[in-house]
Amino acid sequence: MDKSLRWLAIFATILMFIVMVAGSLVTKTESALGCGNDWPLCNGKWVPEYTLESLIEYSHRFTTGIAGIVVVIFSIAAWRRFRDNREVKSLAIFGMLFIVVESLLGASAVMWPQSSPVLALHFGFSLLAFTGVLLLTIFVLQRHKGNAFVKESVSSGFRKYVWAVTIYAYGVVYLGAYVRHTGSSMGCGVDWPLCKGQLIPELSGQAGIHFAHRVGAALLFFLVWGIALYAMNRYRESRRDVYVASMISAVLITIQIISGALVVYFKLHLYATIFHSMVITCLFGVMSYICLQVLKSPKVPFRHGKE
Repeated sequence: MDKSLRWLAIFATILMFIVMVAGSLVTKTESALGCGNDWPLCNGKWVPEYTLESLIEYSHRFTTGIAGIVVVIFSIAAWRRFRDNREVKSLAIFGMLFIVVESLLGASAVMWPQSSPVLALHFGFSLLAFTGVLLLTIFVLQRHKGNAFVKESVSSGFRKYVWAVTIYAYGVVYLGAYVRHTGSSMGCGVDWPLCKGQLIPELSGQAGIHFAHRVGAALLFFLVWGIALYAMNRYRESRRDVYVASMISAVLITIQIISGALVVYFKLHLYATIFHSMVITCLFGVMSYICLQVLKSPKVPFRHGKE
């Protein structure tokens, strides 16, 4: 049972990551209406016509459907295996809830016209669904080591800081999705870090939207490195879980900034854009893991159910 659950957890996480990449591919290739306004059919057919847009959109729908089924099976299996564990129950509900919300929002975007702010939510909800599955997978894979990591509680101030930065990171992710859906990805031209040759451009239109995302990402860079440096100085030995995850997040935010520059330099090249989305997905997942871990205390460990 435990071995099968571990493999199911890994499979579910990989599928959800593929869903994230596929969603970015749909947006980048402007294939969202590759199946017209039909759902779940594609241009009135179960088997779509062999056009690039319809194949990309239909593949995304198919992958999302399979991922949804696997996530539900994984969540129920984990719940039954650790039926007395509140952490497992919360993560299972969280993952299943947002994959349903993400699917419904995706269907509504196909059948009815949506504004850019609403379309940007699609990526955000997908990210939350992926995060729920990832955290549940990490629990399943390291449940025998979980309590060993927690040798002391983190300070209240650090806990609040981590949660605030992660919530802010979600806002930056949403703004990035908004940039794509408003067609503002090249709002600053091919200049980086300048915007149309200026340090601070005219804060209106596509340039203003793109510049706001850059400023938000730059601030996030320093905030995430603040978490990493504090964890390195304070929790390097007593909280290896928080320390290691914080260092990984610092590396990822650095790569994210570089990948954002590459998106501009290569004029929205497909590979650069997809890589940019992949890195932010991993970054938010790691930061959410830190959020979960800073809530834990050695005095009140999480119950792991019947072994």
